Amino acid sequence: LSRTSSDGVISDLRRVRIRKTKSYPTMSEENTPENMMKKAMELKNAGNASYKAKDYQKALANYTKIFLYIDHLNLPSDLQQMVGKSAPDTGTVKPEDVKKMQVVANQNCAMCSLRQGKYAKAEEFCERALKRDPEAKKAILIRGRARLRRKNLDGAEEDLKFALKHFPKDKNVQNDLEELKKMYKQVRKKQQQLFAGMFDKKAKTQKTSTQEAKRDEVSSIISEMIGSNGSNDNSKVPNPTSNVAGPDVPSSSGEKPSSSGQAS
Repeated sequence: LSRTSSDGVISDLRRVRIRKTKSYPTMSEENTPENMMKKAMELKNAGNASYKAKDYQKALANYTKIFLYIDHLNLPSDLQQMVGKSAPDTGTVKPEDVKKMQVVANQNCAMCSLRQGKYAKAEEFCERALKRDPEAKKAILIRGRARLRRKNLDGAEEDLKFALKHFPKDKNVQNDLEELKKMYKQVRKKQQQLFAGMFDKKAKTQKTSTQEAKRDEVSSIISEMIGSNGSNDNSKVPNPTSNVAGPDVPSSSGEKPSSSGQAS
């Protein structure tokens, strides 16, 4: 724009020049590893404050942002070999400090998910923490509590017993172990009822089969007896209609039917 522009435009140009001369931190200065770790610590503290206030969703939001700032500072060894010299500069930040922050952030995310009733997600965060540190005791504790609520009793028992060994005064662990005993008892009771029903059904089936076999055996004996008697003396075979009264007509000999031939 030329100098002949209106006073308003000239004023705008002056403001632009002032803004240009103002010193702002460059992108590289903001993204130093040290600043990244500092930002991660600020997010962790903010998340802790929200957690204490029982705002678990806000706490979770702060904890998950931590990974955006530090995950690139601690690449897995296989990935480091792939990228070689292109790996991000970690400055004065120690890899063990980054790993510790990753484990803590995942554990805190797991606790928030546990409080929200998102047990599968809680277990997932614990697995991520344990991938960074297989001996992360708190991650095992939280995973045990999540597994209990997901009805993974065997997995919960293993984790909670481990947790009790390392956190013997933790009331949550103690209470969960008591609940685990009750759940195991309920499972055993249901199993006993199921097996009892199966055995009862089998016993009834066997009893029915035995009774049928006995009836078949009796029928076979009767048939043999009838066949044997018929071959010796047909007059002894009972006539199934002998006791049924016939029509009241004279017999061929001119006699009336005997009274024994009438229906009783």
